[in-house]
Amino acid sequence: MTQRLTFILIGLLGGLAFWGLFDAPLAFQGSWAFLPTVVVAASFFFGAFAMLADLGTRRALAFAAAIAVPVGGLALLEGLSFTDADQMFSSGHALVALTVVASLPVPFAMAVGLEGRKGLTDYRVLFIESWNIVVRYLAAWVFVGVVCVVLWLMGALLDLVGVHLLSDLLRADLALWLIVGATLGLGFSVVAEMPDMVSPYLLLRLLRLLTPLVLVVVVIFVVALPLRGLGHLFGDLSAASALLATALAAIGLVSVVVDQDEIEETHAPILAWSARGLALALPVLAGLAIWALALRVRQYGWTPDRVAAFALAGIVAGYGLGYLGALLSGRRWMEKLRQANVAMAFVMIGLAGLWLTPLISPEALAARAQLARFDKDRATVAQLPVWEMAHDWGRPGAAALAELRLRAETAPLLARRLAQLDAAPNRWSFGRTLPPLEPEGLALPAGLAIWPDGAELPQGLEAAFLSALTARERAECDVPPEASPPEAGRAEAGPPEPGAPPCALVLADLTPARPGPEAVFLRAREWGEPRIFLRGPNEWETGLRPLILGADRVPQGADLIAGLLAGSMAPVPVDLQALQAGDWQITVLP
Repeated sequence: MTQRLTFILIGLLGGLAFWGLFDAPLAFQGSWAFLPTVVVAASFFFGAFAMLADLGTRRALAFAAAIAVPVGGLALLEGLSFTDADQMFSSGHALVALTVVASLPVPFAMAVGLEGRKGLTDYRVLFIESWNIVVRYLAAWVFVGVVCVVLWLMGALLDLVGVHLLSDLLRADLALWLIVGATLGLGFSVVAEMPDMVSPYLLLRLLRLLTPLVLVVVVIFVVALPLRGLGHLFGDLSAASALLATALAAIGLVSVVVDQDEIEETHAPILAWSARGLALALPVLAGLAIWALALRVRQYGWTPDRVAAFALAGIVAGYGLGYLGALLSGRRWMEKLRQANVAMAFVMIGLAGLWLTPLISPEALAARAQLARFDKDRATVAQLPVWEMAHDWGRPGAAALAELRLRAETAPLLARRLAQLDAAPNRWSFGRTLPPLEPEGLALPAGLAIWPDGAELPQGLEAAFLSALTARERAECDVPPEASPPEAGRAEAGPPEPGAPPCALVLADLTPARPGPEAVFLRAREWGEPRIFLRGPNEWETGLRPLILGADRVPQGADLIAGLLAGSMAPVPVDLQALQAGDWQITVLP
């Protein structure tokens, strides 16, 4: 009973603290002290609840404070780079780094409290305590949810007979915070008292069963990738995100299979070999993710999200190399893999700590890189993330934007983009169209073919096309084709034929309901989807995703240009029927 009362009291104190913080005067919420205070409170109460049952009240509170205070200091350092807390948390990566430095040290503190210094490397204690925290918090929060639903139903029932006391109580912020805190403490104390019934072992045994399935999917992906084509992988940040998410899932499953020690590790051959396969696949997934991100950065430059993605890819690569070394160590590979997990946990804590200091500032890195990219090639002005610099990248973004305003004195196109930024009321209205390109010595690339032959580009298309052209695309398209004409009828897949242009801009009326033609930009070195320019109300717009029908194979750009040269490219109607419903039409794409 004493332990339950202690948990409930700490929960009440936590509820009172957060009520005081979030109901504090707006002047305090907007001050520099608000953010680190919230972080200290969240870190302290998280660690206190996690360690209380195993270490006792005094040591649990001491260890929780020892973790929370430095985390609050790091939050203060990171917050100095942003104008307010909302801007900091909207960046995403700062919240992840704070979560890492606040949560990962807790199992190490518990291990030290139970076993002294040797607990820092005792994988058995670290593993089971980490999973105990996860399971206990899940169970306690489920209990909180059930209690809140029951109280709400009871309040609704009493409202039917004119008794509104409970409903009014639940509407009061202070009462609600105290109820949630006390209920969380009570639920956590009950869960901690029943370690045999509420333990992570069942969850871990179930997760193990996913290992063969994930391995099969990863193997199919790696085998099918060269056959399907690299265009769908190496052109989109979301593809790299999917690779990294899969790699993180593989790390978790491999760790679950090897478990805490030789007794609890899996003894089923299929699970052991599946874990080996996933461990071997990790370097491949990490390499593909890094490659995809590198191409994206080369095309559009650095952003804070891409810096964070590269950091995550580096962590995955570290796990992959550690697991590969463990596999090469021989029969005791599972023991070596556990040691690699401990080492990588320290690496993640250190990296997250540095991430929250001026030594590693994704916004500053991205801002400097975008400035250098613009100075190197002013044709990239349409790709400059000026809105993000102004509203999302904190003080480094604002400083970079100020530098761009100085450069705008000699760059008319940049000046127009900044004027568009200043006039835009929100993110969605900004950048819908590209401003007209001022003469800055830019011309159409020498190797760009216009189809139909001799056609003149509609007004505004040349400016929009040159503005959207990346430095890499310009370099590819600026190579004139060889003098010898291509052979008639040649339309094979693969590299362009001798004399074939490296790029083409095809004019065709693809949307008869809109006036004038559209333009399709083809590159011989491109895999997958070409880019389409559509005439908007005022200017030309790009960014539309084409739907490619026909063969199962994703075409190369060379295939499409070969078809153009062979005379097999022409506008054709597509058989579609639509269901008319007032002003709307419903149809199914073939």
